[in-house]
Amino acid sequence: MKHTLVIAIFCATIFSIGLISSSSGVAEVQNQDRTGAPGSAQDCTLCHETGSTLNASNSIYVFNTNGDEVEAYIPGETYDVNFIVSGDNAAGYGFQATSILADGSNAGEFSNPGDAVQLEVVEDRHIVEHSTTSTTGIFTATWTAPELGSGDVGFFMAGIAANLQDGNFGDSHDETALSLSEGNNDGIEEYAIMAQPIVTSYGVTLNPKTDGTISIYDISGRQSFTREVYSNETINVESSQLSRGIQIINFTPRNQRRSKFAPQTWRVVIPS
Repeated sequence: MKHTLVIAIFCATIFSIGLISSSSGVAEVQNQDRTGAPGSAQDCTLCHETGSTLNASNSIYVFNTNGDEVEAYIPGETYDVNFIVSGDNAAGYGFQATSILADGSNAGEFSNPGDAVQLEVVEDRHIVEHSTTSTTGIFTATWTAPELGSGDVGFFMAGIAANLQDGNFGDSHDETALSLSEGNNDGIEEYAIMAQPIVTSYGVTLNPKTDGTISIYDISGRQSFTREVYSNETINVESSQLSRGIQIINFTPRNQRRSKFAPQTWRVVIPS
């Protein structure tokens, strides 16, 4: 069953440490998650007093490889994420963000941090945050979506518009969240749980789209190959490991919570 994520910003008490107070990143300096996600620590309003005239405002945008903003993700696909902090006449900006599933576990994977951005881990939760104060408020990273059947993804972000006067007053704090639903199979061929095997005289190449187990048998039922595989992994099975002639390839996905996750079977011919 697909998981549904209800987005909610978790308000915290004011007894906390701020983002820009840790100008190299609050996860890097304090080992704290202050993204506003469920289970995160207190927010930043003690060191960044509320009511500032800087008026911080956060936005999260997710773009596919064509540069189009998306409201749903395709499992295993790669996206560009922009975390933007704006404010009125702020001298600098900082942020911290994460992406999680409905059960609070990490959703997908961050990589390729942009300028003034770093990747951190706090108690197994992946974090993307500023590595130094930004004058633009534009922070970027690449995000690879989770595997098929993961359900809704929530991005949570805390941002600071700061006056950089090394004090606790005059800065502005904001929190925001974005929910992406998992796309469905309607008209999307990419949702096949494993691509059609490619057969050459050198062997078979396999590309699963979700975690599972691949097994290969000859026509008499004798198993010649089996192993656990991972989403978007490329597996090359050399012809020397296989019998010539007809081979039966079976892929059993690890996640069979939905009917589309049923095992798939192909018949291929290994050339002599």
